[in-house]
Amino acid sequence: MERVRIVLVEPQEPMNVGAVARAMRNFGLSRLYLVNPSPRVGPPWAREAYWLAVHAEEVLDRAVAVGSLGEALGGVSFVVATTGRPRELYPAPVVTAREVPVHVLSVKGEVALVFGRETFGLTNEELDLAHLIGTIPTAPEQPSLNLAQAVVVFAYELYQASLRQGSTVSQEELADVAALEGFFADLGRYVLEIGFTDEHRHPYAMRRLRRIFHKARLSPGEVQLLRGLLHQSRYAVASALKKEGTKGKDG
Repeated sequence: MERVRIVLVEPQEPMNVGAVARAMRNFGLSRLYLVNPSPRVGPPWAREAYWLAVHAEEVLDRAVAVGSLGEALGGVSFVVATTGRPRELYPAPVVTAREVPVHVLSVKGEVALVFGRETFGLTNEELDLAHLIGTIPTAPEQPSLNLAQAVVVFAYELYQASLRQGSTVSQEELADVAALEGFFADLGRYVLEIGFTDEHRHPYAMRRLRRIFHKARLSPGEVQLLRGLLHQSRYAVASALKKEGTKGKDG
């Protein structure tokens, strides 16, 4: 559990943050990151947060505030983004909270569970950074959960799975967020250059491609190989066009 960080994106309510800290402490989590928190939250963390962080004050004391989700995911190898809103297209496989631990425990390195704003959750662009999308099945009459409630469900499932499986699970090394985003940036430029998509449809096409590659669970070496393939393909196309231009002039 020590390699798992909880990331809250733009939390607005101090008491929600305190309740999250308590939920984390209940299930063996201690690393809390807050992305661009409201001034009402802190830092320094509001006293209302400490009111709800019963026996979890240390989690708040050690919490880290950062300016962007990218910063919060620094050094992370596996990202689980949570959502309660249906989307037209998800950029990664979607599983329930109960299924998330199987994926988390099977990878080496740092893991982040990302939770969105109290009002509207995570944006599509923020979901794009996830290897996996986690959801909590709820009754249709009242589908939304409080932020701390959502955290406690995922934390509970992860803690129970860690108790059952311990250190017996074989783990694979995945490319970290920075390496993957470098690859996706290269791929995004490439699909525009070859006319596979246009500027208008580009975000949709990239989400579909992200989903494919996230299913593949790419290793660091595989990401390097794919980036090399894109680079060499660009070079080959440019060389062919240059030769074609030279022939045209000679003719």
